[in-house]
Amino acid sequence: LTPLQPVQPMLAQSAPDVRTALDRIHPAAVEWKLDGARLQIHRAGDDVRAFTRNLADVTDRVPEIVDAIGRLPIASPVFDAEAIALRAGGRPYPFGMTMSRFGSRSRKDITELRRDFPLSAFVFDVLHLDGEDLIDRPAAERFDAIDARLPEELGVPRIVTDDPDEAERFLDDAIERGHEGVMVKALDAAYEAGRRGASWLKV
Repeated sequence: LTPLQPVQPMLAQSAPDVRTALDRIHPAAVEWKLDGARLQIHRAGDDVRAFTRNLADVTDRVPEIVDAIGRLPIASPVFDAEAIALRAGGRPYPFGMTMSRFGSRSRKDITELRRDFPLSAFVFDVLHLDGEDLIDRPAAERFDAIDARLPEELGVPRIVTDDPDEAERFLDDAIERGHEGVMVKALDAAYEAGRRGASWLKV
């Protein structure tokens, strides 16, 4: 991997409920599924770039996320993340408000939208970190790297469990907070760029 050169994102399969998902993957990481915009965020020194799931460069549309990643004491990360517009209390705005940030091209519009509908980044995977490719490492190692190197507010909420009841409580909490559901992920899986891998299940 070369920072600032995007790669195809990994995609998820579906499961009808968390019990079915944990029958297929256990133990698993269970994390919030946010109804936002998928972003791949790269940094090389002071240069930060953000790309959509279709690999379009949208750096100029997400200045607050560029600023947040630029402040990290990390030289060359490649993050997989979700960008979402949140209200002051943490609940998400409707999906269209998040996507409005990607439709405008004028600096004035971006400044106004940033003020009215600021975006938050939730990093859920790391593919490269300070000269080392992590894309083929087990997911558990990649999650540990996120926890060790990123402040808590930049990480996606996640638990590790093989208990369906615990996973259902976590799902209920995510939905109560206005989010879409959860992702259930195998801890031993590599990041399958460009594939809809069986090691990621969306509920």
